[in-house]
Amino acid sequence: MRRLVLAVCLVSFLAGCGAFMTDSPPLSDERAVTAVEEANSTVAAVEAYRFEMEMHVTASDGEQSRTVRVDGDGAVNVSAKRMQATTRTQDQTVESYIDGYRAYQGCQDPWGGYAVENVSRSEPWATTTPLHRQLLLFERSNVYWRGNETLDGNRTVLVTASPSTETIRSLMDRRQAGGMELRRGSLENATARLWLDPETNRPVQSELRIQISQRGATATATITVQYSEYGDPAAISIPPAVYDDPHELGCPGAS
Repeated sequence: MRRLVLAVCLVSFLAGCGAFMTDSPPLSDERAVTAVEEANSTVAAVEAYRFEMEMHVTASDGEQSRTVRVDGDGAVNVSAKRMQATTRTQDQTVESYIDGYRAYQGCQDPWGGYAVENVSRSEPWATTTPLHRQLLLFERSNVYWRGNETLDGNRTVLVTASPSTETIRSLMDRRQAGGMELRRGSLENATARLWLDPETNRPVQSELRIQISQRGATATATITVQYSEYGDPAAISIPPAVYDDPHELGCPGAS
C-alpha cells in the first residue's frame, strides 16, 4: 500500500493527470479553449517561476488505511533547463532536481544518494515541469469555462478539464509513476481545475483530484499547486553530491 501512496503522489505532482473517462465528455466550451490558448501563449515566454504544493493522500486496502500529508515547493528556470523541488512528509524530506535532460531524485536511508533518469527529448524541455505539464493536459483535453471566482481575495477565471485515458497516459512515464505500472482501469474518479489571472492570462493555481486502484487497494489524492514569481531570476544550485555515482536503475528498495 505504501507503493500505491507513492505512486499517487508522484503521478499527481509531476504528471498533472486527471480523470479516467469511460464515456465521451461534452465538447469543449469555446471560451475555455481560448483561455487555455492564451495561457499557453503567455507561459511560453516565461523563463522562470516558483511553485508551492500541498497534497493529502488516503489509501486503503481492506481493513488497513493510511493517510499521508505532503507539502513541497520548488523553482524552475526554463532558459537554464534546471528545476529544483522539495517534498516533505511527516518522516522524510526528498530533494529532486532536473539538470538539462537528466532528472535526479533523492533516495531514502540507508542507501541515500540519488536516482537518475533521462528526460524525454521528444517534447520541449519545459513540459517536464509542473506548470507546463498542467497546461499540456488542458491543451489536449476537453475544457470548460466556469467563470469568475475569487481566490485568496483576488479575481480569477476558473477552467476545468475532462482528459481522456490516452491523454493521461501520454503525460506519464516510469519516473513519474514511481516505477509502478498503472494498468488500464487503475485511474478513475478524478478532476482537474485551473485558475487563471484574467489580467495576465497566467495560471495562479491548479487543483487535481485523482484515484488509483491497484490489486484491491485504492488511494485518493487532492493536490493544490500555486504558481508565482513569474520571470524572477531563479538561480538553481545543484549540490555536487547529486552527480556522485547516481543510481541508474532507480532508488534501491523502491521496487
